[in-house]
Amino acid sequence: MKGFLKKLSLVMFVLSWVLVGKIAKAEATHGSGSQVRVKTLELFDEVRKRPMKLTVWYLPHPNCEAARMCLAEKVQLQQAALISHGTMGSAQDYNWIGYALASQGIVVVGINHYGESYLYGQEHIDHQAALRFWERPADVSFTLDVLEQNKIESSSIFNKKIDWQNVTGIGHSSGGATMIASIGGELNLAQASRYCGSDIAKQDKSCGYLRYLPKTFSLPQEATKSFKDNRIRRVIALDPALGHVMTRESLNNIAAPVMIIGSKLNDFLVFETHSGFYANNIPTAQLITLDKGEGHFIYLDTCHHEHKAMGISLCNDRQGINRELVHQQAYPALFSFIFSQ
Repeated sequence: MKGFLKKLSLVMFVLSWVLVGKIAKAEATHGSGSQVRVKTLELFDEVRKRPMKLTVWYLPHPNCEAARMCLAEKVQLQQAALISHGTMGSAQDYNWIGYALASQGIVVVGINHYGESYLYGQEHIDHQAALRFWERPADVSFTLDVLEQNKIESSSIFNKKIDWQNVTGIGHSSGGATMIASIGGELNLAQASRYCGSDIAKQDKSCGYLRYLPKTFSLPQEATKSFKDNRIRRVIALDPALGHVMTRESLNNIAAPVMIIGSKLNDFLVFETHSGFYANNIPTAQLITLDKGEGHFIYLDTCHHEHKAMGISLCNDRQGINRELVHQQAYPALFSFIFSQ
């Protein structure tokens, strides 16, 4: 009887998060449900002379003027989440995650990386920015610094104090690598050219970004330093990229919990050298493999435009793949990981 009740409890847990996922999807599409609000914060890193746009999902308080964003009573203050988008993307491509977490009271902040994100305008898109990977984990730490201070100019960001020392880092593709770098993964960018000249890399679309490498290029000193930030306590990496430039030794030393969701029959990355590589070398990693033909961009919101990355559609999945269903099936694992750590 106890075994039956335990199984029933697990089934009810999974069904409850699937329901949360369906509600969150409706909110992302229609702006209804639990009235999650989305705002944009504009920052500027004076040290790096780098603008920063943040996308924030949160539950608002209806009657508060004490800050730029007033949080509802049921907002969880003991933790938060940070999202890093994929190459040349935007944090707003992950509403399916932002709305779902925010509907449960978690404040979610998405970083839009300058030079890559279209939110800054097409005139600021720089494909070489995809190769300046070291800027991304620095963006993470700068963002957390500002959020901890809870001030922009003379006004408070939030009306309540959030524990920014307890953050779940969530990232897709190069965003997944960004968050792994933020918990101790270190780069050896010299590995990229060696890997991209190998036979296995012929199926790896990420090597296509090397064509944007300037003829006269030298790595700045900050490119090879450790970007570990202890405020990132756990990481969810969705089909993470840049496995070919992360050092095994640094991955072997990661102690933070990591969940990797990777697409086995990948249309953009090579599973074995990215998701599989991370899973095999991070001692704390748990791997969830999607093996029914889900592609690299299944982790984006459902979309209907014609944009492509290295010839692969961002919106059109393989025949028989339902992106919304994949997201709904991912919710139980995402929430279980976040709330069990």
